[in-house]
Amino acid sequence: MVRHVKGPDPIDRVLEFLAQFVSIGAAERELVRRLTRVERYLKGTILLARGAVARESWLVIEGCVRVVRRVHGADRTLAFHTELHPAIPPTLGTDAPSPVTFECVEDVVASASTREEEARAFAEHPELESICRVMGEALMGQLQRAHIELVSRTAEQRYRDLVARRPDLLQRVPQYQIASFLGIQPETLSRIRRRLGRRRQPLTSIKNDGDTVGPRAPRP
Repeated sequence: MVRHVKGPDPIDRVLEFLAQFVSIGAAERELVRRLTRVERYLKGTILLARGAVARESWLVIEGCVRVVRRVHGADRTLAFHTELHPAIPPTLGTDAPSPVTFECVEDVVASASTREEEARAFAEHPELESICRVMGEALMGQLQRAHIELVSRTAEQRYRDLVARRPDLLQRVPQYQIASFLGIQPETLSRIRRRLGRRRQPLTSIKNDGDTVGPRAPRP
C-alpha cells in the first residue's frame, strides 16, 4: 500500500544525500525539490516481489527496506536499506524477472522514480544527469568495497563490523534476519554474542523475534 506524503517535506534529506557526492547550487536544489516524488509505504508493503519486473528505484528517507532472496528453500537477507540508502533493484531497466524481493520492515518514506521519469528529467535538465553519474560511480565503489569485506571476513568480524557501523539496525529488525544478513544461523549469532560478551566487548542490544533486549537507541 502506498500513500502520498502529507507531513513535513522530506526533500531536505534527499538534498543532504546528494550533497555527499557533489556540490549543489541553489538552482539545482530547487530543481531537485520540484522533480522529486516522495511516497510513504506502510510496514509490510512489498515494493518489488520476486519474479516481478522492476519499474522503480527508491532512496529511503525514513524506515527500513529489506532485500530478500530465496536460497535452497529459505529466505536469505541480502541488504537492509535504511535512512539515506538507495534501494535499486538489480534488474531495473530490463524486463527480466527480479530474483529478489524488496519489503518494508518498518513504515517507510522514500523518494521513488522510474526509468521513464529519470530519462525525461535528464532530457529536460542535463545538469541532473551529471550529478547522478557522479553519485552512481561513488555508490558503485562503496558496494564493491562492502562486497569484498563481506566475503573476506569471518562471521564474528562481520558482526563486529555491523555493531560498529550500523548499531541502530540491531534494534530495528529481528535477530533471525540479522543472522541471515550475516550468512549464519541464529544459533551461531547467539554464540558469537555470548563469546564477545565474555570478552567484555561492548555490544549493542539486538532485537529478538518480537522483543527488544536492553534500551532502544534513538533513531537517526
